[in-house]
Amino acid sequence: MTTTTVPGVAARRAPHRGPSSPALAGLGALASFVGAAMVFGDPMAGSVDPAGAADALAGSSATGAAVLMGLYALLSVAVIGALASRLGTTGNGPAVRLLPVLGTAHVLLLAAAFAAPAAAVSVGTQVFDDGGVTPTATESALVLMNVAHPMAAWFGAGFLLAVVLAARAAGVSRVLVVLSGVFAIGLLLPPVGWAVTYLMAAWFAGVGIWLWLRG
Repeated sequence: MTTTTVPGVAARRAPHRGPSSPALAGLGALASFVGAAMVFGDPMAGSVDPAGAADALAGSSATGAAVLMGLYALLSVAVIGALASRLGTTGNGPAVRLLPVLGTAHVLLLAAAFAAPAAAVSVGTQVFDDGGVTPTATESALVLMNVAHPMAAWFGAGFLLAVVLAARAAGVSRVLVVLSGVFAIGLLLPPVGWAVTYLMAAWFAGVGIWLWLRG
C-alpha cells in the first residue's frame, strides 16, 4: 500500500513544545503572589503610631501571606532556572550565568519584605510569653520592609537586563527582549518601581508559558 501527497500542499507538522513544568511553575507563582497580596492587605491597618500598628499586626494574616510569598519565590526560581537553561543553549555567556543569581536575589528580597511582619508576629506570639507584638518589633519589621523592597527592585532590574542581553545573544523572542527591557526601566523609576515589582509575577507566568510553547 502506498501513500500519495497532493502537489503544492505542504504537510503540517505539529508544533514542538517543551515540558509543561515552566508554564505550571509560572502560573503557580502568579497565583501564589495574587493570594499573598490579597491576604497581606494592610497588616498595620493604616496605624499612625507604633503601638497601634503592633496591635493591628497581631491580629493580621501576615503569616499566611509570608507562606504564599515563599511559594511564589520557589516557583519563580524554577522559571528562572528553565529560562537560563533555554538561553544557555547557544552559549554560556556572562549574562546567562548572572540570571540565576540576580533572579533569585530579586524574589528572595521581595519575599523577605512580605515575611518581615510575619516574623514580628511569630516572635511576639510564640517566642515570648507576652502573647503580643511589641512596637519595637513592628518598627523593625517596617525597617526591613523598606530596605528589602527597593533592593528587590534593583536586583530585579539587573536580572531583566541580563535577560535582555542573553536573549539578544541567543536570537530568541523579540517580545521577550522588549518586555524585559520595559520592566527593567520601570523597576528603576521610583514613582512606579513598587508597582512594577508586583507585576513581575505576571512576567514570570508569561515567561513560563513562552518556555513551554517554544520548547
